[in-house]
Amino acid sequence: MTSVASLPQGLESNDAELAALVSAWLGGSRIPLPEGFRLVLEVTEEIPSIEDPRTAYSQSSVDIRAGAPLGWVHLQWRSLPAMARVEEDRPVAKVFLSRAAIADPELLFQTFLLLVLIFLWRRAGRFHLHAGTAVDPNGRGWLLAGPSESGKSTTIALLAARGWRVGTDDIAFLTGANGRAAVLGFHSPIALRPGGHQLLASHVGDGIALRRRNKTGFFAEDLRGGWLPSVEPDVVLFTELGSERTRLEPLPPAAIMRSLLQWSPWVLFEPTASQEHLDLLSRLGRQARCYRAQLAPDLFEAPRALLDFLP
Repeated sequence: MTSVASLPQGLESNDAELAALVSAWLGGSRIPLPEGFRLVLEVTEEIPSIEDPRTAYSQSSVDIRAGAPLGWVHLQWRSLPAMARVEEDRPVAKVFLSRAAIADPELLFQTFLLLVLIFLWRRAGRFHLHAGTAVDPNGRGWLLAGPSESGKSTTIALLAARGWRVGTDDIAFLTGANGRAAVLGFHSPIALRPGGHQLLASHVGDGIALRRRNKTGFFAEDLRGGWLPSVEPDVVLFTELGSERTRLEPLPPAAIMRSLLQWSPWVLFEPTASQEHLDLLSRLGRQARCYRAQLAPDLFEAPRALLDFLP
């Protein structure tokens, strides 16, 4: 196993080109590497086969096993030969990759290594949320959580075009800061489907073609608002698409935690740091005003974007 001198501390690989690509990806995320971080990438002709009695949870094309009796997290990529082992209580992982698995770095990062990173970050008190974040002109933090195709990315791009600062449109990590829940944003292009790009064309221009995903990307820095590394949410929206007018409905207290758990599901998957994760979700639910939000095209005609829809 060899290291490359310019790589961040804790990243090792026997393939210099892959190491440089992963280093650029981690650096581009702008999330600081945690203390004790170690990620070893081994390109090999033969992926180790491990007897693992635990039930697999499938995320896209990756099988994930965690918890007793082994403790460590086992990730197996079904589409291409690759396997990862994430240690139970440290941000340390070893990843075995075939040549086929590294042939398309974008697919590797998006489908497999991002999941490895999610479990590494859990061991450093950073808990994945499927959400976007922004800060409005009044300094209030917003978090938009919901499924794919619920309007999160399109709305985040609109808010950035209206001068809001943006943390992320999709990949977020919940953590603690100054006694409050905060959300670290994974720095990457805001990715819009064709319909969203069409709605925003007059606001954001052409963007970057993300051909593999059939989307168009926009870095927050290229829009009017800019990028923020961390957002402390004061408003949380659980998003869905509406067909007529944008509506915000206050969420009953009993539904807030249930809704947060839905978009931060790894808290229920393995015992490692689960109590800390639950505590942060609870803190987020207490500190923020939470709404069920139906997002509709009229949002693009509102001069003050979502601010016009708050009670």
